[in-house]
Amino acid sequence: MSDPQDALHDLAAAARRSPGARLVTISTIDVDQDEMTRVYSTDPGSYPVGDRDKPLREGDDDPWYDRVVVQQRPWVSLDVDDLRANFADHELIESLGCGAIINVPVVHEGATIGSINLLDAAGRYDQSSVHAAVALAARIVPVLAAL
Repeated sequence: MSDPQDALHDLAAAARRSPGARLVTISTIDVDQDEMTRVYSTDPGSYPVGDRDKPLREGDDDPWYDRVVVQQRPWVSLDVDDLRANFADHELIESLGCGAIINVPVVHEGATIGSINLLDAAGRYDQSSVHAAVALAARIVPVLAAL
């Protein structure tokens, strides 16, 4: 396999073309360790590689965790109101000109091992955007599984 960072960079470039993204981050998810680690970012100044979110799950009622990690379905926030209601870092996200998010789980052998996170302007994404993002996630499974 080629260098994992090259593969992640290629995936981010593809995401910027379709479905489109101002910001792309890619994270590994370790449910047993209850953490998510950023392994790629198109804006490392704002979202540095190596940053860890621990605990991964925020309380007993975490809609993002339930949808992305447990149900293994994409999370989609189409506007700033939804973004503000669901992301603690919404001010930073908005300062980057982003108001819409697609988070797609990366699933390997039945387990959620990562997430591809695409952010762009409010109103930028629709259902076809979600389908394009899901297709990207399928391409990156072997890379994240090897990390």
